[in-house]
Amino acid sequence: MVTYTDLAGKNVLITGASGDIGLALCRQYLRQQCQVWAVGKNNVEPLEKMQQSDVNGSNLHVLRCDITQREEVNQLAEVLAGQIKELHILINNAGLCRDTLFSEMNWEMFDEVIKTNLYGTFNVSKALFRLLSFADHAAIVNISSIAGLTSSFGQTNYSAAKAGVIGFTRTLAAEYAARGIRVNAIAPGVIESRMVKKVPRQIIRAIMSAIPLRRQGNVDEVASVALFLSSAAASYVVGQTLIVDGGLIMR
Repeated sequence: MVTYTDLAGKNVLITGASGDIGLALCRQYLRQQCQVWAVGKNNVEPLEKMQQSDVNGSNLHVLRCDITQREEVNQLAEVLAGQIKELHILINNAGLCRDTLFSEMNWEMFDEVIKTNLYGTFNVSKALFRLLSFADHAAIVNISSIAGLTSSFGQTNYSAAKAGVIGFTRTLAAEYAARGIRVNAIAPGVIESRMVKKVPRQIIRAIMSAIPLRRQGNVDEVASVALFLSSAAASYVVGQTLIVDGGLIMR
């Protein structure tokens, strides 16, 4: 693992922290000697276990919040402001899938995915922007998906949300780069996780045959890119979406 010495001691907030990618993000930022605020909606047990088992677990602070609810997000921001004076890194990682063909998709399935993936990213960024503005060289990393860049069968809701995250990233980056806040995104491809395990195996095999590396990615490969984007090593990277997909959607 690469060590970014400039990250040591920085305050990091990660949403969707109890998911597979979220847990990897927490682990890697802890290894960089960061103070990590891990936000989950319901199941925070994996995060509590990490607090106890990780050598740097005392630097992990677990918070509950439904990021689709503005009142809860505003309360989260108040709690955080009572604990720290500045937030250096925000990772908008929380996401939700409700996959089905468009002909079978109902309004609730579309609305829920948009609210979590897109509105949630807006809600958290908006509520925490004041704390980010107090930090020198703050960074926001939004977790999008290759579904936001190319067609993704059965995911009209997810594709729309993740494409929105990419557009949100670019424009927010343009607005705030001059004020020292860098905003970038990551678009993971097929990453080995509980979410991917729900996909029928024949579909996974078909996708794997199209991936030049001939394998799924792992969560640490996504987290490593987040570390880079939030570190001084990426100090001149602004408004970009880095694709982490083993070459699946190469042009």
